[in-house]
Formats: sequence, C-alpha cells, structure tokens
Amino acid sequence: MEELAADHRGWAGERSWHTHDRDLPVSAVFRSGGHVGLTWAVRPWPGAAGGWGASVATWLEAGEQMTSLAADVRAFLAKEYQ
Repeated sequence: MEELAADHRGWAGERSWHTHDRDLPVSAVFRSGGHVGLTWAVRPWPGAAGGWGASVATWLEAGEQMTSLAADVRAFLAKEYQ
C-alpha cells in the first residue's frame, strides 16, 4: 500500500499481490483523474470442489486517501503481529 501511495502520479498496467497460499489476492490499477482502483478478493481452498470466492473493488484518490489507507493497513498489521 505504501508503494501505491508513493506513486501518486500513476503507473501503467496492473499491480498485484497475494498471500503465500493465494487465498487473498489484491490488484491495483491507476486511472485518469488520479484514482486508484483496488480489487480485494478472497478465494479460500482454491483446489476444493465447489470452492467459492468473493471480491470487492474500491476506488480511492491517489494522494491523501491512499496515504491514509497505507497507514491504516500498517497499523492493523502491526497490531496483528504484537
């Protein structure tokens, strides 16, 4: 998230990340007008028959809103690992 916040002027293409087991992929795109689209997905047990998945897209301003999200995610993860 901090990389995305730092690139507030934009980038070409899609950036993506996932957890080690690929249960939680996240992708980001930059669009005109200075907006970042984040797609968050949950796909537990991808190899299981009848598996399921869900995703949601969020749109944020590339500057202040991305910086705030990056700080919130950092604080959340810091609490999880204490």
